[in-house]
Amino acid sequence: MSVKIIGVGKALPRKKILNSELPEELNTSDEWIRSHTGIGSRYICSENENSAVLGVKAAEAALANAKSNGFFVNSEQIDLIVCSTAVPVHWGFPSNACLIQQSLCADNAAGFDVSAACSGFIYGLQTGRALLNQMNWKYALVIGTEELSRIVNWKDRSSCILFGDGAGAVLLENSEENTEHFGSFVLGTDGKGAEVLYLGTDDILIHMDGHAVYNFAVKKMVEIIQTLMEKDNLSIDDIDLIICHQANERIIQAAAKRLNYPLEKFPILIEEYANTSSASIPISLTDLSENGILKHGMKILLAGFGAGLTWGGCSLTW
Repeated sequence: MSVKIIGVGKALPRKKILNSELPEELNTSDEWIRSHTGIGSRYICSENENSAVLGVKAAEAALANAKSNGFFVNSEQIDLIVCSTAVPVHWGFPSNACLIQQSLCADNAAGFDVSAACSGFIYGLQTGRALLNQMNWKYALVIGTEELSRIVNWKDRSSCILFGDGAGAVLLENSEENTEHFGSFVLGTDGKGAEVLYLGTDDILIHMDGHAVYNFAVKKMVEIIQTLMEKDNLSIDDIDLIICHQANERIIQAAAKRLNYPLEKFPILIEEYANTSSASIPISLTDLSENGILKHGMKILLAGFGAGLTWGGCSLTW
């Protein structure tokens, strides 16, 4: 059996906010934000939009994309929905996966949420892949969806400029092909860094030590990429693209420099979306696929890091 991605999709809120449209009391500028982060805009949920609604739209887009690729999958055929989110509609229950399952009319699907912050999509991808194999299921939706505007402190200039809302999804198929599309996975956690980036229990807002997060992110991105290449006996010449969590343009640039790899192999899409946490990698996959940059047969690496502290990565053939 072989699990592969057969569809990708994304969903964004209606409202787009440019750097120049941020509140004046933040005392910042488009030039400063771009030079320090690479961010030019972000999408923010408004009325009747939330992480579950965006997740549904991204899932529908992934199903439509699969159909355009010749895979005719309807919602009743979905066996599993894994939803990664740091900002579910309900803090306790039901899960976003349940809300998405209901809206999709995916009546035969099991579903649950994953909480691993910005690394969550990678965790969800491996979980979905493993369960398809173990349960002998056929199709799984893996979704990363976030409404970070709900938990940012809009008076904190150091953090509120970084985040945006959005969702991305992939449709996995478990086929009888002999070719394995996924290579190795790397997953990890360091709870000693929990206080570096966390959601306050009293104010329900993001608290972040930006300098510590930056140092962790660059170091861990380098380690993830090196580990995956060692596990799968790859060189940089074997890799077409290294798709990283889009947290800060400087983090990606610094990781590429430390590895001494061409920056051209590291797509940077943060300018449009800002940091969408676990949605950033599936949004990137969708954009790159839609724009013809990500093509059939390409060898790619995925790498993410986030609060927890958590990290994850994998190699795959597109």
